[in-house]
Amino acid sequence: MRKRTKSTVEVKTERTQSIKKPANLTQEEGAVFERIKAEGQNDREWERVTEEDAHDFTLAQDPMKLPEFAEKLLNQKAYAFRWIERKKERVDEIRSMPIPQKWWIVNASTMPDSVNDLDPVLGCVCKYDQLLVFKPYWMYVKEKQIEEAYMEEKATAGEFASKHHAPVDESGSEFLAGKEYKIGGRDDVQWHETDADKVADSDTAVIGTATAFEEGDDGLGDLVAEE
Repeated sequence: MRKRTKSTVEVKTERTQSIKKPANLTQEEGAVFERIKAEGQNDREWERVTEEDAHDFTLAQDPMKLPEFAEKLLNQKAYAFRWIERKKERVDEIRSMPIPQKWWIVNASTMPDSVNDLDPVLGCVCKYDQLLVFKPYWMYVKEKQIEEAYMEEKATAGEFASKHHAPVDESGSEFLAGKEYKIGGRDDVQWHETDADKVADSDTAVIGTATAFEEGDDGLGDLVAEE
């Protein structure tokens, strides 16, 4: 009678099964250990699959796509939604923000239409390590308006020529605006003639010397010319 020889796979599987779970593992590490140990013992699926099995168009879908109820409310512009990291620090952060930056957690109380998508353990809408939050749509629009205004102001801050459409002269002088650029007593003040001053009739042209400095309503320093 011929004796059966164990295959390499069987030998390695026995070795894996013989590995004992260390006693000093945390609960999380212990759960991962059990999954690692069980992988491939009962099902070697990767050996059966072919390239044809990968032709699944569901793989092209956004894995973080909003649930159907949220998509509907978003399209109606009733609420805006976003995913945030499922950590207590992040949850506390978005819930403590001022209006209109604040977000609320989607659960059975805040969004009854979400009941079919709630995690049975946590009670929120979860995907991977993320949870779903929401805010009224008008707050979302207001927040975007504030962000856009801030970015526009930041893009033009300190650039007088860009902000006030003033020409840069031939010397390559840089025009700056803002409280930090106020003219002081030690500054060498020179008059800059704009195109508006260069009129055809020399009798009506503004020809003067900067003799005073005052601050306008916008907080910017302006030169006052006197004839």
